[in-house]
Amino acid sequence: MPEEPVAVEGGVHLSMSRVYMSIALVALALVLVWAMAYKSGVEYGKRDMESLLPNKSMVLPPNEFQSGTNPENQLSTEGAVDNSVTEPPRVPAKPAQAVMTAQGYQDADPRVPGSNYLQLATLSTEQAASAVIFMNENGIAIIGVPVVDSQVRAGNNPSRYTLYSLGLEVPGGAEFRAMESQRNEHRREIARLGEQWQRERRGGSDFAESKTQWVKYN
Repeated sequence: MPEEPVAVEGGVHLSMSRVYMSIALVALALVLVWAMAYKSGVEYGKRDMESLLPNKSMVLPPNEFQSGTNPENQLSTEGAVDNSVTEPPRVPAKPAQAVMTAQGYQDADPRVPGSNYLQLATLSTEQAASAVIFMNENGIAIIGVPVVDSQVRAGNNPSRYTLYSLGLEVPGGAEFRAMESQRNEHRREIARLGEQWQRERRGGSDFAESKTQWVKYN
């Protein structure tokens, strides 16, 4: 239908389409005002509620299903991947008096009571094991005797071992003096291999002649 001008006082004429558009704009403005007021009221109410809480970082206690205390609510873990950090396996403790040899640890000391053996050095477990293996590879058997620490509980692994050469067994008394040349030769051979062990495998001692001594085993 053709629009008819609307007569208003003052001589201003408005078409019907302009009247409807004005009404729509007014309604839209009211909706926007209401939405803004609603949002502002929600934020205010939230802040008001938070102010009543004694601790804003409250954590709810887990229920029985979450904590796994109820067997009926536990989930099956078969086939699941365990990502937890596990403690590395412990090395089995050696007997406090076990002697270190190239063939492993043994309870009995192979030395003969009353005989003299060349004492080389006292080293850590790792260094002692390295020396025992190296000397055995080069034709001289040595052993590591554990140094018993009174402050360490029984059953714990010894932390240090004193090395003795089994390459030359020297009796006591007159025979000890009679074997002086043999003793000196054996000491020089130990020093030579000790220097090689220290150079090639970062050994903890060179077993120099001035550092070794003959000790009677009782």
